Amino acid sequence: MRDVRIWFSKSGAVKYVSHLDMFRLMTRAVRRADIPLWYTEGFNPHPYISFLQPLPLGVETCYEPLDIRIEGEIENEEIKNRLNAVMPDGMHIEAVTQAFCKPAEAAYGEYKIVLDAEDISAEEVVRIIENGGLTCEKSAKVRGRKGTKIVDVSAAIHSYEVKQENDTVVIFVTLPASPELTLNPLQFLTGISNQYGTVLYPLEASRIRLLCADMSAFS
Repeated sequence: MRDVRIWFSKSGAVKYVSHLDMFRLMTRAVRRADIPLWYTEGFNPHPYISFLQPLPLGVETCYEPLDIRIEGEIENEEIKNRLNAVMPDGMHIEAVTQAFCKPAEAAYGEYKIVLDAEDISAEEVVRIIENGGLTCEKSAKVRGRKGTKIVDVSAAIHSYEVKQENDTVVIFVTLPASPELTLNPLQFLTGISNQYGTVLYPLEASRIRLLCADMSAFS
């Protein structure tokens, strides 16, 4: 029995698959690929499959980790090849490795957001970020019940870069992705929209990679 970390990319229509459906999709894919999964014991055994940092609907990913536990002898390259043979359009297994970092070591996510330059300029995006005061609503438990809370997006931004590329504005931003606080690019964009006074819709939003607290790549 050993733990394996699967790194996958997701783009196109599959980015609109919910987290719950993504779990089902990957569970079926692993079974179809005849990967010898390890199952829990008890009255309701289930396979060990864990998404480390779920993404919201509409956000693509370049290199996303998924942990599984397997039994028997099977090489990582064989796992990769078998899974890619059954992956749906828009999903691809980029690598299969040992799980070096613990899930709790993920601290930040590096994101790319592409906007239409007709909606907002790069200079305006920089001005809004520099002025601060960006906030968004985030789901939270309030006195044990589901509710929402206001999050200070400005204080959560670790770093950012904004570029004007032809008819688009490209934003690279690093946001928290830890058990204490997680912000995604759509929440960041909500903060920008609130200050700008107009709802901004991304042409593209993707997570490039996860980072540890020391800004080294999560592996």
